[in-house]
Amino acid sequence: MSSPAGAGRTTPRSAGLRVLRIAGVGVVIVLALVAILTALRTELPRSPGVMSDALGPENGEPVDDYLARAVKSLGDDGENPATGADDLRWALVTAGRAWTVPEASGVVRELPRVSGLYVQVPVEGVAMPVTGVTLAEPVAGESGREQVFDRGVRDVVERLRGGRPVGPGAQAPPDADRADATAALTVSRIRSGAPAIIGLLARGTPAQLRTVAGQPGVRAVEALPADAVWERFAVRPLQPQQVDAAFPLPDDAPVPSA
Repeated sequence: MSSPAGAGRTTPRSAGLRVLRIAGVGVVIVLALVAILTALRTELPRSPGVMSDALGPENGEPVDDYLARAVKSLGDDGENPATGADDLRWALVTAGRAWTVPEASGVVRELPRVSGLYVQVPVEGVAMPVTGVTLAEPVAGESGREQVFDRGVRDVVERLRGGRPVGPGAQAPPDADRADATAALTVSRIRSGAPAIIGLLARGTPAQLRTVAGQPGVRAVEALPADAVWERFAVRPLQPQQVDAAFPLPDDAPVPSA
């Protein structure tokens, strides 16, 4: 029996449809491969709130270990410039004892930038608050950083004068009365001229930072890698009374009157 006319033969229209279907499948496969390769080569974005770097000792870290780690972070005098010896680094400059404004200003006089200071008035047997403030560089007409640091210390005074947090959702510290007393004592002693600067957040090259580390009264200078980004790292100041390890200070003595 003969087949009907045209059966089994491919018409131009059916051939064109087949080509389009094959091409469509090919496009889908190519797009899928591109998407997979792109996903493999793309790093997940960092969360803005993640602090990947930190300055200062870890909780409970032996102080001697931290001091050695800080020295290592600065490299050495024979560092090859190709490895980034000329790159500016954020660094924590730690005082051996609390500094006055002129003393702190003198320590970092040669550094290109100082962006923060940390204040604490040491009292034996009392865990006094550590307060940090951000600094602006000297403005027009100012010859150095003393006025900048003085404004920073006054900012600390104003902040501590505010007392305990208030408003919806605000939580008082476990011993609010003691916190108020230590804040008032800090304000009183700063106003009387007591040394209170225990740390500085500065920026400089490793060589500049090593020079600062060698000055009398400087306990440590710890630097971050050159790619560390401002406000994307944590700062944990080493307190002068933390001698053996970075544990919370004893807090069992009465708070002196302001």
